[in-house]
Amino acid sequence: MYNRPQPVGRGAAPLSPEPVPNWCKLSRSDQVEIHRQGRPIASGRIDMLALDGSLLWLQQDEGKGRALFLHSDGLRVYRRPAARNA
Repeated sequence: MYNRPQPVGRGAAPLSPEPVPNWCKLSRSDQVEIHRQGRPIASGRIDMLALDGSLLWLQQDEGKGRALFLHSDGLRVYRRPAARNA
């Protein structure tokens, strides 16, 4: 049986963040969550991203300032879905 996707609108459950293993696929201004060992350690907006995807600077949520994250540290990045205007 085919399950039709539910429309997104008022009252719909928020979409969950999508993993982005290749940091080169990220963009400045993406809203992301950074996870270490399956746990979120930071969230915010990408402020700067190295062209080779080796590092990113994150302007953290809640006024926590700017922080540097390295891909080589084994971190996972999850892109938050873009907010839709209802």
